[in-house]
Amino acid sequence: MKKLSVLLIIVLLLGLFAGCAASPETLPSLPASSETGDSSAPPSSSAPEGTAFTEEEIAAVHPMLFHVTGPEGQEGYLFGTIHVGDKRVNTALEKLIPYLDACDALAVEFDLVAFEKDMAAQIESMGQFVLTDGSKVSDHMPPELFERASALLREAKLMPQLMESYNLAMWSQLVEQAALLTRTDYDMEIGMDRSLIQHCYDRSMEVRDVESAELQYSLLAGFPDELNLLLIENTLDSLEDYGAAVDRLYAAWLEGDYDALVSVLEGEEEEDEADLSEEELALLEDYNDQMLTQRNLGMRDKALEWLKAGDKVFFAVGAAHLVDEGGLVELLRAEGYTVEQLSYQ
Repeated sequence: MKKLSVLLIIVLLLGLFAGCAASPETLPSLPASSETGDSSAPPSSSAPEGTAFTEEEIAAVHPMLFHVTGPEGQEGYLFGTIHVGDKRVNTALEKLIPYLDACDALAVEFDLVAFEKDMAAQIESMGQFVLTDGSKVSDHMPPELFERASALLREAKLMPQLMESYNLAMWSQLVEQAALLTRTDYDMEIGMDRSLIQHCYDRSMEVRDVESAELQYSLLAGFPDELNLLLIENTLDSLEDYGAAVDRLYAAWLEGDYDALVSVLEGEEEEDEADLSEEELALLEDYNDQMLTQRNLGMRDKALEWLKAGDKVFFAVGAAHLVDEGGLVELLRAEGYTVEQLSYQ
């Protein structure tokens, strides 16, 4: 398994990138981390200041946006976000604003802007990642792996000496963060989620939680050490190709290419599973079930709740939740809703 964790973090889970700690004592917040159909756009609205891209680059930015309609006239939008980005996220936001502003509310995995202002909630959530038995993370990791992980954290200026009281669940996330910081040019503060939320704050528009920070942190903290060691090792093993893998994923997201995104995800997954033992495959199966399958069902139920209530919601969650057989697009269609991808470039 080489790149699965990368893909999950970027298009599936906000997780610890929404705010993680530098030390158990101080707990400061770190940066947060296809089918095609046409439909007419809602009335236009003012947009953020443009970015310095060519016309061709601007035209090419149109991440997946779906129009959802129900048998009784219900309506909403389904959008696939990415949790890191670059300035092209501003271009995407500019194009999405007419659809967003035509809705009653924005729904995201959880309101990370509000979470970052709630120190008590951060401390409570981060407490799940602190070792309480007097041990250090190096006691739970093979020495060579600990040295490799520490070297990467030092390269990313994440000060591993301050992280030794955190458990393997935290270190699996920190290693991913360090890989993103050192092997890509993407910014964890320019994620699509944050841009959408901030726009709604500026417009005094309602922001709803599809899940919660507590759910995501508990999920990450609940995986066994064996899985976290596997994720750490394989992130380190994949550093040479890390940037290229993220570039492929980001390009598919920017273009809103449903089939390309599925292909990238499935291609990486096949490579990831090639050399796994039966025990590791079982760990991975449970990981995917909890991180994707079960969460998709919960997201479907929340979307149906609002649709049935007649709320017009801009439902924005990690793009991996939308695609393939168990994704939200197919889950909503199975419930009798029409889901069409929009061309809005």
